[in-house]
Amino acid sequence: MTPAHPSSARTWLLPAYVALVLAFLVLPVCLVIPMSVSETSYLKFPPTGFTLKWFAGFFASPEWIAATIRSVVIGFWSSLFATVLGTMAAFALRRSTRWDRLIGGALLSPQVVPVIIVALGVMLIFNRFHLYGSTVGIVMAHGMLAMPFVVVNVASSLRQRGETLALAARVMGAGPVRAFWHVTLPSLRASISTSAIFAFFVSFDELVVALFIMGRNETLPMRIWANVRDDLTPVVAAVATLLIVVTVLAVSLSEWMLHKPSREIPAG
Repeated sequence: MTPAHPSSARTWLLPAYVALVLAFLVLPVCLVIPMSVSETSYLKFPPTGFTLKWFAGFFASPEWIAATIRSVVIGFWSSLFATVLGTMAAFALRRSTRWDRLIGGALLSPQVVPVIIVALGVMLIFNRFHLYGSTVGIVMAHGMLAMPFVVVNVASSLRQRGETLALAARVMGAGPVRAFWHVTLPSLRASISTSAIFAFFVSFDELVVALFIMGRNETLPMRIWANVRDDLTPVVAAVATLLIVVTVLAVSLSEWMLHKPSREIPAG
């Protein structure tokens, strides 16, 4: 009998490993969905019966709706704040000099330092400047946490495309502002848009900083945390299911924007 060739074993070993990793990551998320339609008043798997009353309970609760709206508003402004400043920083650091690398490392520090340390420092500063519990304060804090992702994404796209198109526009007679507005910025539109979507969800899902500085002004993650700590009803599973659907749609939109074929520039 001919022994199996080592290369044939490697051909299925890697896909099997990837499948196991994906199952480990996705399966706990998928288990939440059936628990959100269970008739029991506590989390149970496998679910018993089928009901949508937990979704109705979410939409009928003023506390849940207020927390959701607050998180959406904070996420929108945090995303705008992080996207604008992060894009500007990516352009400013595109030369890759020693100082650019040093400043770029400092901009990435919010994702390197443990988030609880960041939250403690932010709380001490905000108490001094009377920003504790304010929307402006949480927008600034969440924008700071999301900015590294914008800088990395936009800077990577800028390095891949370089400044060839902008230089070509300058050679053809366009000024620096016109070359930036009509050539460079449109070429980065997909990466900037996906960065904005990612920054929104960084803010929308953030819990630790919000717990430190928002007080009684609950965001949606704070409301989920309070429910898990005190009640642990299937409403949490219903909220998680809605968030899964929204996240999948947002990721699909960002992937479509990244891979959408760019329109050709008409001749003449």
